[in-house]
Amino acid sequence: MQYLKSVGGSEADISGAAYVVNDDDTVESVVSSLRMEQQRRGGVASDPSVLHAWAQVMISRRDEGDPNHHHGASQVGEYQLDIHHSAESTTRERIPAKDLEDAKIWAQARIEAQGAEFGAVYFPAGGDGLPGTGALVSSFDRSVGWYR
Repeated sequence: MQYLKSVGGSEADISGAAYVVNDDDTVESVVSSLRMEQQRRGGVASDPSVLHAWAQVMISRRDEGDPNHHHGASQVGEYQLDIHHSAESTTRERIPAKDLEDAKIWAQARIEAQGAEFGAVYFPAGGDGLPGTGALVSSFDRSVGWYR
């Protein structure tokens, strides 16, 4: 929520969204669906970083609410890092650290080494480990630092 607020979004924005996150959704698919919903309503398109933050919160709430039910359920194990290279390109990597603070240090170094502006740490996702799945643990933005 802190990141959502930092990019100009709010809790009311998420509550007002008509889109319901399903079991197979990822952050990217939710962003796309929210964008299409705004276009159908004829509204002004939201800033991509706000849409991304909304989607992160929606996916995280889905995963926390029922972690064993859906395709991208969180599993016990290592943390995973999503590096957002652009609005269309995200990669997922395993973080070789079990401690959250160590995981953040490793993740920040990888994000910066890739020249990315944004990354997110998730508990591992089951199934095929697609980016944007699992329970969001923490996010990193070069202009903000780490936040939840």
